[in-house]
Amino acid sequence: MVNPKLAVVQPLAYYGDEEWRNAERCLEYLDEAALTGARLICFPEGYPGPCHGPMDGGGRWTVRPMDALRERARRHRVHVSASELEPNPAIPDTYYLTHKLIGPDGELLANYRRIQPDHQHLNAYLMGGRRHVLPGNEIMVVPTELGRIGLLICSELWVPELCRVLMLRGADMIVAPINGSWRRSHMNLYESWMAVARARACENLLYVVQTVNIFAGNLQVRGRAAIVGPEGVACAREDPGIAAGVLDMDRLHWLRTHYVSDEVLAAPATEGFVECRTRAGQCHDRRPEMYKDLCEPQPDAYDYLYFRRGLHTWEAEYEKIRDWRFPAP
Repeated sequence: MVNPKLAVVQPLAYYGDEEWRNAERCLEYLDEAALTGARLICFPEGYPGPCHGPMDGGGRWTVRPMDALRERARRHRVHVSASELEPNPAIPDTYYLTHKLIGPDGELLANYRRIQPDHQHLNAYLMGGRRHVLPGNEIMVVPTELGRIGLLICSELWVPELCRVLMLRGADMIVAPINGSWRRSHMNLYESWMAVARARACENLLYVVQTVNIFAGNLQVRGRAAIVGPEGVACAREDPGIAAGVLDMDRLHWLRTHYVSDEVLAAPATEGFVECRTRAGQCHDRRPEMYKDLCEPQPDAYDYLYFRRGLHTWEAEYEKIRDWRFPAP
């Protein structure tokens, strides 16, 4: 099997009126990452944009960033994962947050629209005051020569159901770019985010690929660029820059085609034996008939389709959980 090399770019990024600067720097990062031999190069959520600045780049672009990336991907013959915000032409002042996968010919292989967007307060914080990011409706696993790539965005990695469906549809890896904090706040998710990435990789026996913007105005943040496998971390870094690692697809196949058996439980007989550092076969340990509660609607669940009642109704989604309690058994 092909054991592809991947690179995760954790850029020194610019926010708001300065966002246009990301477009040119993005191409420089791609050139640098391609020199590592990486065949898939991954950028953060909303990068190179537009996302949180003017949708037209404030008149500073000579070409739209995503079009420039497609041309540069074709030049280097690499796959690229990148992100931008798209206006929704059907409803004014609404948007879709997209995760695009570009092929080595520069073609657009997938345009994933985030299925579970952030809520309005966080949207406004991350996206220059834009509150209404509407949900997409298609789960995507893209077959490529590097393996089957499942697409998520940011905290969708925290939704185990989405990750499990991607695994069931054959994903070898989940690429989940993260946005990041452009100024200090009470949120510090570094430890929990890395724990979630490790958990998703272990429970689904696949790779998780992630990276985050480190904004010029918030350099004290710890980055979360990482390629995480079911048995450990292939690469990671916390500062701006590029990390690269190789996916061991042969090992992934072995873990998916074995259970914990006498072969694994036997005492090591020789030097240089290979430890099994996760539960082999874990992705097959399922009892779907026991999971019916997962498909039942909750009266307290956030309604991602609130906009059908009018954009102003979003505030009610915050209020309805104030007095929430677990239902009686």
